[in-house]
Amino acid sequence: MEEKGQLMGVPIKLVMALVIGTMTMGVLMQFVGTAERMVLKDMDVRFTTSSNRLTVKVYDAASGDPLGGATIVVKYPGGMDAKTLGTSSNQYTFTIPLNGADVVVTTVQVTRNGYIPWEGQVAVG
Repeated sequence: MEEKGQLMGVPIKLVMALVIGTMTMGVLMQFVGTAERMVLKDMDVRFTTSSNRLTVKVYDAASGDPLGGATIVVKYPGGMDAKTLGTSSNQYTFTIPLNGADVVVTTVQVTRNGYIPWEGQVAVG
């Protein structure tokens, strides 16, 4: 004869705890999956300068792969220039007006969907 509060020899409280734990784990796994998809990635931005030309190259920081589709904004004394790259291009060369100066400090901002915005400065001249 079975004892009161048991199901096939297993206490009812244990069965209920296992069912509730399994349901909770399912909900938590869905939450973790959603959180992983919303994580922003980091990008690696590299400069090359030659006289009044500034070449900006954009890469995925984790993999090192070229990163297309980024928007690059270059600000310099007296103006600014911007370029949104195509999906198959990861670099662009800007011509910076020196206006008689030997060196001009430019601010470079790079943004792309799914990535942390990047900003830095470089001297051109």
